[in-house]
Amino acid sequence: MNTAVPAQPGAQHRRSAGRRLDRRRRAVEKVVAALVLLVAFTVTVVLLGLQWLGNQGSASTAPVPGNALIREVQPS
Repeated sequence: MNTAVPAQPGAQHRRSAGRRLDRRRRAVEKVVAALVLLVAFTVTVVLLGLQWLGNQGSASTAPVPGNALIREVQPS
């Protein structure tokens, strides 16, 4: 004859408390991951903006790329 083992008193409570902790931990991990991505995005935008602003003054003095390939042939 098979008999069911009675559940331990409080085992269900511990399982639900553990699930709540797991859910809370996952939520915290998602928030931390979102913050890390936001910081990385912000740093990238700032660095690109600074690079763009730094190149504004030198853009007018930069040589035109096509001129380096054109050479005048001198008669020999």
